[in-house]
Order: sequence, then structure tokens, then C-alpha cells
Amino acid sequence: MSRWGGRVGSVAVTLVAALLVEAETAHAAPDPRSTSAPAQAAADVVADVPVAPASPAGAALAAFGPTGVLTVAVRPVVPVSAPGTTADAVARTSAGSWSAGDIDRPVPTASLVKLYLAEGVLTAARASGSAVSPADLARIEATLTTSDDLAASELWVAHDGPALLADVVARYGLRGTTPPAPDPGAWGRSLTTASDLARFLVLLPLQAHPDDAALITGLLARAAPVGADGFDQSFGLLGPGRTADTAVKQGWMCCVDDVRHLHSAGVVDDEVVVLLAEFPVDVDWPTARAALDAAAQALRR
Repeated sequence: MSRWGGRVGSVAVTLVAALLVEAETAHAAPDPRSTSAPAQAAADVVADVPVAPASPAGAALAAFGPTGVLTVAVRPVVPVSAPGTTADAVARTSAGSWSAGDIDRPVPTASLVKLYLAEGVLTAARASGSAVSPADLARIEATLTTSDDLAASELWVAHDGPALLADVVARYGLRGTTPPAPDPGAWGRSLTTASDLARFLVLLPLQAHPDDAALITGLLARAAPVGADGFDQSFGLLGPGRTADTAVKQGWMCCVDDVRHLHSAGVVDDEVVVLLAEFPVDVDWPTARAALDAAAQALRR
């Protein structure tokens, strides 16, 4: 999980040094509320059901409390054998969809961009008729299981991360996902929305090659208890009460624009669930974790 946003340096030593500084910063200080600009209003193929107080998303929002800002998106998984176009298949999820918060507001991805990065690398290799190198496969595994920032930075540089992300955006019809600016190397500062993440995860088994989709979800199901940087990954959808059938990517990032980010997104049982949380500077990591854990547990009731 990217604590600082995966800033890419010219040499590996610079990357490692930057990550160490980021880890210290993240454990030391919390961060203020995001001031990200609202996304352009655009209807998604996935219809969003208004939040009712008794809805799962509404319950998660209530359990999260006033410590920060939470966005929730819940979608049923579409069967791989769904007939018709992918748009038709995704539209079928509207009956079982729930949302809370502004799901179209772009927020920094932190390490959730690694989902897009992994799919992009795998798909680009198939499009070119070449095999993914063993080194890149190892990097993809590291980014999705231990959220290794150095591995993500190496993939981002080697495969032109901004161009790769733009290709994923086009193929999946994402509306609020953009590469990092002004620094194209700071991959964790790429922006995305809860709506886009939910759409990507719903479409993954339909849009990606079956072997690639299976690889990604299989690695997410093997998320390590502790990240490569020592950060405890057992929060949110991987927190207390998690089910055995859980394939999730975690994200954390501290102090970018004075905001603490804590994200949890993936497939839990037969649902795609996205939880994106932001906290002000006086909220520490334990408090942030507790709020996101409470939200995730409320979804399971």
C-alpha cells in the first residue's frame, strides 16, 4: 500500500529512501480532509441506487461515524457467462447496488492504482503477443499481495504507467480516473472514484483475459497480513470478521495534500465492495482503522 504515492526516482536507491521517509511520516502524523474537486457529472452504466437509512451502504456510513469522509460502493458480481455486451452485464447489477457518499468524486488512489497497473501490464503483453517476463510477474505478485511500492514503481517506469492507465480507463469505460499530475511518476497520486473501482472490479472477469483475471483475484485473495513496508493490512474488508471468500486490495497514504487516506476494495463473497476513507490531521491511524473496520463489519450484517 502506498503511503506517500509511489514517487518514482531515477535510481532504486532513491526509491527506497523515499519509501522509508514516507513510512516514518505515515506512522507519525495524521492528515486533514481532502479538497479534491468534484468529478464531472456523468451517468455510469452501473445505475446507483439512492441510499436508504437501512441500506448496507447507509449502515456502513453510520458505523463509520464522524471521524472522516467515507465513500461506499457495493455491486453484485456478474457471472462470467453473462450474455450480451459487457455494458449489458454491468447494467444488470443495478438492482443489487448500494452507494453512500459521493462515489463520483475523484480521490488519490494510494495503492489501489496497483489494480489498474497489474491488469494493464498483463493485457498489454497479450496484445503484443509476448509473454510477461518472470520478473514482471514477480513484481505484480508483490504489488497485489504485500503492496510493494518498489515493485510498483519499477512496473510504472518500465511500462509507461500514465499510458497504461489511460488504456485501462478506455477499455473499462472509467469516468473519473486520471494519471498523477503534475508529477507523472507519483503513481499513488493518480485519481480514481468509488464508482470507477466498482466498475473495474465488476468488469474484470468479463473484460480481461480469463487467466489474467484469475491471476489478479487469486493474488488479492492471498493478501499478506503485513505490507512490504511493515504496515498492518488487516483493516477494512481484511479486518475483524472477514470471510474466507475475500479478495481485496488495501491502500494507505499519508500527508498528500494534508490528508490521511485508508482504502479497502475488492470482492467479498458475491459482492464487489469499495470503501474509500479520508481523515483530517488530528485522526491517527488506530482511530482511522477502527472507523473503517466498523464500516466493513456493518456491511456484513
